[in-house]
Amino acid sequence: MMKKFLFLSIIASIWLAGCNPNEELYDELDEKTSDAYTDQFSYTLTEKDYSTITDLALADATTAEDSNMIGMIEEHHAFADEFGAADYIPQFLGDKYVALDQGSSINVTYNYIGSVETLNTLSQATYYTLTRNDYDSMGEGDGEPGEYDNFAYYMDVESYLIDFLDGKYPDAEEGDLVAVTYDYYDNGVSEITDFYSYEDGTWQAGGLSVSNFYVLNSSDYNSIGGAVANYGNFSDDNPPDKYLPTFLKQKFPYAEQGDEKYVIYKYYMGYVANQAKKYYYDGSNWKPHQEVSNQFIKGDDQWVFDPTVRFTMGSSDYQLIVDERDSKYVNSYGTGEYYSGADSYYSNFSLVISDRVDYDPETFDGLSEAEATDIIWDRIVNMADEPMATRGALFVMLQNKFPNAQPQKNGVDVYYEVSFDTYNNDRSRSVYTVTYQCTASGSPAEFEYVEGNTPYSE
Repeated sequence: MMKKFLFLSIIASIWLAGCNPNEELYDELDEKTSDAYTDQFSYTLTEKDYSTITDLALADATTAEDSNMIGMIEEHHAFADEFGAADYIPQFLGDKYVALDQGSSINVTYNYIGSVETLNTLSQATYYTLTRNDYDSMGEGDGEPGEYDNFAYYMDVESYLIDFLDGKYPDAEEGDLVAVTYDYYDNGVSEITDFYSYEDGTWQAGGLSVSNFYVLNSSDYNSIGGAVANYGNFSDDNPPDKYLPTFLKQKFPYAEQGDEKYVIYKYYMGYVANQAKKYYYDGSNWKPHQEVSNQFIKGDDQWVFDPTVRFTMGSSDYQLIVDERDSKYVNSYGTGEYYSGADSYYSNFSLVISDRVDYDPETFDGLSEAEATDIIWDRIVNMADEPMATRGALFVMLQNKFPNAQPQKNGVDVYYEVSFDTYNNDRSRSVYTVTYQCTASGSPAEFEYVEGNTPYSE
């Protein structure tokens, strides 16, 4: 009888387990814990991902303004200054990679379109090109704009244009922005566009601090051809991204990688209005967004944006140091220097003291091994304030490799973790990692030593 009762109890337990309403929850917990693991890889967001990110963010939006801004992520398939990737990608990663454990990292590539506020300002501005009659109205005598229908280098262009705008827009309101295009003569005639804003009852020059922009004119639309030429605008049927990359490549044949251009064009949406978009040149083509890659890491309970740059020095990195050194320290091949020991051929820092005695006897003659080693490490890791020829090696490398480094990304301090090889005085080999913080942008950027696992100590 006891065996029968035990058997029935087991059957009941199995039946209850099969009907457990929390079974799905337990499966999810198992996925997050039992199968959790650490990984590092790269991922590029797809169009579907931007839609997913938008849906996740909208669920937490508290105001209509937030919702409108978040909606632009899906609309543009990109992030902007006003809706940054650092704010929205972490939640997406947490939802997509539930099994990844603390310490995992993903280098995410995504689209970036700059400042929406600037694009909106450019779209809402009034664009006006001076005509022959406009120049004539400013005076047709000697040394006046109407004489040759342009402004010459000796004229007070700003005063002329402020007076002109007062007459052209007598009902101007606070905050109005006008972009005036005019001809300017200085050893030849060129076309210039300046912004003027209406503030405190008067027109003022410099209403927008944007110089890298281009306003399409009628001849530009004609050069594109087809319906764009016929109507003098773009539309849903003829979107700007279909034509402007080719147009920009032809218009600016000498563009260099990294160039940016704000393009202002007419767009039909039931009515014709100005629109602005920022295009980026990647070295081959103009694109309506910039591809940006940043790292995100898994913390205790969520993903966080981590702008830390981590890399292992390669041959070219060591050569950056060699190229800056005083020639008296450089070997006959031009690939190594004996000030800090950087060598691009061997891709390491040599810590061999006997080489220093040959190249720098004034410093190293008579020193103990410990004293000589301290000086070598100081020259590798420290000495940020020296001239380039004698500056600390890792400072030289960072400032040449990352001349445009910024101290912060999305409000987060930027650090650089540099790993490198050494060939030691006893002929053994080691690998070390040192961390620097970018403290200021400039030409070049500035860095500060933070810490490292080397024998160097401040």
